[in-house]
Order: sequence, then C-alpha cells, then structure tokens
Amino acid sequence: MEKRVRGSATAIRIALVFLAVAVGMSCMWGTGYAASSKDPIVIGGVYDLTGALSTHGKGGLLTAKAGIDRLNKAGGIAGRPIKFIVEDSATDPATGLRKLRKLILKDKAEFILIGVNSGVAVGAIPLAKELNTIIFTEATARDITGKKGNRYVFRAIGDAQMAAIAMARVAGKELGKNAYGLGADYEWGHSVVGMAEDVFGKIGLKMVGKAFSPVGTLDFVPYLSKVPKQTDFIVAGYFTSDVLKLVNQAWEIGLRKPIFVGSIHSIRYKDLGPGADLVWCGTYGSRSLSGYPEDVRPAQKAYRDVVGLDDAGWDKSGELSAEYIWAGWEGVSWIKKGVEDSGWKSRDDNLKFMKALEGTTVKTSIEFPTGGKTMRAEDHQAITDMYVLKAEKGQIVTKARVAGADILPSYPALVDFRKE
Repeated sequence: MEKRVRGSATAIRIALVFLAVAVGMSCMWGTGYAASSKDPIVIGGVYDLTGALSTHGKGGLLTAKAGIDRLNKAGGIAGRPIKFIVEDSATDPATGLRKLRKLILKDKAEFILIGVNSGVAVGAIPLAKELNTIIFTEATARDITGKKGNRYVFRAIGDAQMAAIAMARVAGKELGKNAYGLGADYEWGHSVVGMAEDVFGKIGLKMVGKAFSPVGTLDFVPYLSKVPKQTDFIVAGYFTSDVLKLVNQAWEIGLRKPIFVGSIHSIRYKDLGPGADLVWCGTYGSRSLSGYPEDVRPAQKAYRDVVGLDDAGWDKSGELSAEYIWAGWEGVSWIKKGVEDSGWKSRDDNLKFMKALEGTTVKTSIEFPTGGKTMRAEDHQAITDMYVLKAEKGQIVTKARVAGADILPSYPALVDFRKE
C-alpha cells in the first residue's frame, strides 16, 4: 500500500514537472515570449524582379528595402529588428505563389509584401487566410479589395477604379466624351478598361467599344485600325514595352487620338516617339517632386533622399521612376503602425492587428510621404490621392491631383471583411 502511495506521489510529481515544462514552452512560443524577445519580425517580399513587370518589381523592392533599412537603423518595430527575405516571382503567378508558400512555411515570414502583379496578389488571397499571414500589396486590380479579397489582405495604394475616376474627371473636361478601350487580356488589363467604362457611365462619358489583345502581342495595328472615328480618346490597359509599341504604332498608322495608358512607370518622354504629346496616364503619385502639393513636398523630399530619388523622379540608375514605387515604402509603414498600435507579438495577434488598422487615418510624414490617407475599414483599401500625368513638351508632367476625399463618393466599398 505504502509503495503504491509513494508511486502515485512520484507520478504526480513527474506530471507536475511535465506540466511546468509545457507551460514554460507555451510562454516561450506564445505572446509572453514575443513580448520580451529581440527576435526579428520576419517580412517576406514577392516581387517581379525579372520578366515583363521587372521595372515595377525592382521599384517596389527598392523603396520597401529602404524603408526597412531605415526602421532597423532606428531600432526596428516595437524594439524588434526586421528580417527581410525577398523572392522573385518572375512575372509569373504560379512562380509567385510557390515562392509565397516558401516564404511563409520555410522562412516563417509573418507579413508579406507583394508587388504589382495582380495575378500573384489574387492567388495569394486565399493562401493568406489559410496560412494566417497578413499581406500588403501594391497590385491594383479592383477585385483584390472586392469580391476576391479577405480580411488578411491590405492594399497600401489606390486601385484601377480610383485611377479611372481621376482619369475620367480630367478626360471629360480636356479630351471629349467618347472613349474606346484597349487592354491586355488578363486581370489588370480588363480591370483598367472595365473600371473606366463603369466610371464613365456615371459622369456622362461613353465607351464606344473595347477590345483585348493577348499578353505578349507585338503588332497592335489590327486593334488600332478598328478604333471608331467618333472616338475622342483611347483608354489603354497596358504598361512598359506594350505602351511604347501601342503609342508608336498608333502614330505610324496615322491615328492621332489621345491615349490614356494604365502606367507609364519608368518610361521616358523620348521613348514615346513622335506621338508622345498624345499620352496621358491616371496613376498613383507624381513623378516630379513639384507635382505634389506644397504641404506634402517636405516629407516627399525626405523620403526621396533616403531612397535615392531625385526631384525629377528618377533613381540613381536612371531606370526607375517615382510615381508608382512608393507603395513598397508605405506598405512597410503600415506594418509598423499595425504592430505598434495593436501590441502585435505573433500570428496569434493577427486579428488585433487587423482591427487596429481598419479605419485608421494617417497624416503626411516621412513614413507616409504621398500625403494623408485612410485605410478603409470595410475592404482594407487605402483611400489616397490620385494623379493624372501627361507627356508634354519633352517631359512627363503632373496635370492634376484628385484628392482621395473627392474620389470617395464615387468609390463605395463592395464588401465588408469585418464580418468574416
């Protein structure tokens, strides 16, 4: 009997020891450990560093890395250093999603920055929820913060519809009422043309026709030759080399219509050829420092000095322009704000992080150098100012700024992720 009692007492002591160890391990890997830890916060980056979108990918990475380096020099986020691990999606959604899984599952990335590739961003949305990982993207297809989105994804930049609203306001006054849509036959190209058509109908403009060309099209003449005579201007859902081909081929066949392109990122005036002055763009920032409002310029100048961008809007290599790539920098700033405002320590606190940013308004600062903005609570879309640029007399100039507050009435949330 005595042996059984002693045995039971020993078993209880052993069980208590195991319980103590388990509790200790729980504290080590849970929020208690992270609260006092100097372990890094791991941020993963998925950028198109090769392929058709490489100039956008390199630009987004340039500013994101500069933002992280700046924070690390100042002590990191909430006293923890940042570890930044980057993968090349090679302008291929399948590759991008494979690299995303690697970052989360192998490298233990707790936050992810995704570049401009809408195919990668849309594919990443269900993975973000499945793998309990918060994503910030600079891709601009509308559905990312619409019917394909979820609470784990935030967009730090405007989208194709916001650009279309800005474009429509200027085009209706400057160019006429009849537009024709041309776009690349994939998510973003359809988004540019489709959002323009939707916005135009609400303000008295008309889309008189539209067409989509296969990705990789070299000859746009068959499409340009079908542009109706009554067309006042063309809305073109293309970027980089496709813009150059489209604009130059339009001039070659005698088509003298203004063309509103989806992006002129890293395109110089001279590359647009003799039809350069017909090119417009509704976009996400000013290329030149002077194109920003006076009260924004000091913060914008400070940011440019850190990143290595001149007042005209070019990086030191002369290959990357400024109007789009700031989203990497501000994505990092949103992560910092969410962590510090919510007290985030680990993935267990992701919901607290989300709630902290939902509906948050930030002011112009070096962390948000494109101006004050709000992270809309319902759909995690940053409501920010939009810009209209134009090729004119040898340079790319800012023709108009449309304030986020003025865009908002025409841009309701399509979803409410807080109900998830």
